[in-house]
Amino acid sequence: MTEDELNSLIDAWIAFHLEPEMAPEKKENWWAVLKVTEWMLSGGDNPELLWQFITAAYKRPLPDIAVASLAAGPLEDLLAHYGADYIDRIETLAQQDPKFNHLLGGVWKNAMTPDIWRRIEAARIKAW
Repeated sequence: MTEDELNSLIDAWIAFHLEPEMAPEKKENWWAVLKVTEWMLSGGDNPELLWQFITAAYKRPLPDIAVASLAAGPLEDLLAHYGADYIDRIETLAQQDPKFNHLLGGVWKNAMTPDIWRRIEAARIKAW
């Protein structure tokens, strides 16, 4: 995925979350939600695309609903399915960036292993 494609995806994903629930404009950006959901449910074809999306999207100004969706959706699913592969990066980023740490605060245990979940809880507490 090119940087332009990623930025377009993030723009549409954020725009989707900004529209009222029944707004016709919301439908225009549904494709972005579907694409991210596809990565979340793909069974691991390329979790790195999901990670790229998360690490680019959280840096943007996001409404609270988008922060909650990013945490409880893409980030939580990445940790549930690939926690062992990403936990070191997540801990480091949580210690370095209060905005990412805040995002991590919206993650629930889901299907994470007990070890990964303990590390997530510790990362949220230790940092900011």
